[in-house]
Amino acid sequence: MSNQSKLVIMLALMTGLSGCGGEWMNWFETEKVTPEYLAQPENAAQLTDYVTKASLNGKRIRMTGSGHSASDITITSDALLTPEKLNKPLSLNVNSLKNPNESQLVRVQSGIRISDLNDYLDKNGLALQNMGGYDGQTIAGVMMTATHGSGLAYGPIADQVMSLQMVVDGGRMVQIEPTNGITNPATFHGRLDENTNIPIQLIQDDDAFNAARVSIGSMGIIYSVILRTDQKFWLREVRTLTKWSELKKPDGQLDRLLRGLPVHAEGASPEHWELQYTPYADKDGDHSFLITERYRSYTPLPEQSASERGQPGTDFLSTLLTLRPVGVSAAAFLDLFPSLGKTLLETTLKSQQDDNYTNVSYKVFNIGVVNHTAALGIETAFDINQTISAIERSFSVANEEFSQGRVHSAPIAIRFVKQSNALIAMQYGHDTMFMEVIGLRDGQHVRDLLSAHQQTYLQEFNGRPHWGLDLNFLNNEAQLRALYPAWDRWKTQYHRFNVTGTFDGKTTDRLGISVRPR
Repeated sequence: MSNQSKLVIMLALMTGLSGCGGEWMNWFETEKVTPEYLAQPENAAQLTDYVTKASLNGKRIRMTGSGHSASDITITSDALLTPEKLNKPLSLNVNSLKNPNESQLVRVQSGIRISDLNDYLDKNGLALQNMGGYDGQTIAGVMMTATHGSGLAYGPIADQVMSLQMVVDGGRMVQIEPTNGITNPATFHGRLDENTNIPIQLIQDDDAFNAARVSIGSMGIIYSVILRTDQKFWLREVRTLTKWSELKKPDGQLDRLLRGLPVHAEGASPEHWELQYTPYADKDGDHSFLITERYRSYTPLPEQSASERGQPGTDFLSTLLTLRPVGVSAAAFLDLFPSLGKTLLETTLKSQQDDNYTNVSYKVFNIGVVNHTAALGIETAFDINQTISAIERSFSVANEEFSQGRVHSAPIAIRFVKQSNALIAMQYGHDTMFMEVIGLRDGQHVRDLLSAHQQTYLQEFNGRPHWGLDLNFLNNEAQLRALYPAWDRWKTQYHRFNVTGTFDGKTTDRLGISVRPR
């Protein structure tokens, strides 16, 4: 009997779980795989057993998130785990902390979705410090890919993680924290609180922590994380239209933000400031931009319904677009009549104008039903000092593509994020401007359009593709070393925890860094 067959049989007998084989596909329908073994671990014991058996049999094993990465980041054809049942809040042993009185630390399993985490935190008077525009991902998924929200006071969501428990090569569990981590080594008992039969090695080391929390799933499988949260807060959102010529004026809002100043010279400035725009010029040669400002309040604000956000009918129109038959028709229509794309983008921006929308923080961060549109996108991280030149370059890329019949079907989005110490986070080493380019997935030319943008920004700006939205564009280690100054430090930790290549996968093969290439 082959080792491959032995692995499947042993895993099934050991855990009593059914579900060997079967196809897995991501939400974007860009990646699918039929692994030898597909399962949903329910607890830490099952997770460590899976990894132990995979390591012993020379097999690869990885865990997906919720499937909201368009790239091949989660995929292996050996043993593939999915996180649906590792989705619970966990008790936090405060006696193991240096400060037992910490009141805003929360421990959860890695597979909990952001939406469920938000509900749990809200019930306990807490909130995530920041989040992106969608809540369907798992906490480990957003952490591993350096997914982010907006606001130069806030790094990626991974920066809210204070400690993580990960199963590494051989099935060992480690707890990794910064050198000056939250755990007191003298009171750490070295056993998993939920199952004291599972030993845990405490590792307090900056490089290990900064490598593991954004490790693209290639150092081990996360079991749980401890997050530093905020107290519950509300947001007031204001969305206004402007023109590029106005926006980029000296001492204007964008110029002030880029110089590290409050975006408004007088009065209150928002903690979160974002842009959407059309890359197509109007009759005057200018471009329409929608500014989104969000102001935090720890005093309760009115909690408005989603239907009250934007102009009347905006929520209804967004819902229509998420219906697949309508989305297909819209994409096909634009393929036939690309010039209508310019009108569509202007209308989309205008429909979102709103002088006051308020709700609990996570309901404002979440951009709503439009998240369910059948779309495809890329995102590129730029040094914040490249903001103006990158935006203006997007104008010319869009025009070049339009001349070939390839049209944008959604506005381009811009967000600003604080730098991070996570070694291969897109935000590593400098405050970052993110540019997200989105298109209807069924458009005939959407991949060509997105690829043109991504290739331009990589070649001309050394722009870092989002790990989960790079459409498998990166394909060699030389690119990674050029993009990430701390790449070799990350790779040292990668080899430390993935000693025999247990967590190699399609991504590490593509990047040329697999311990045991295939």
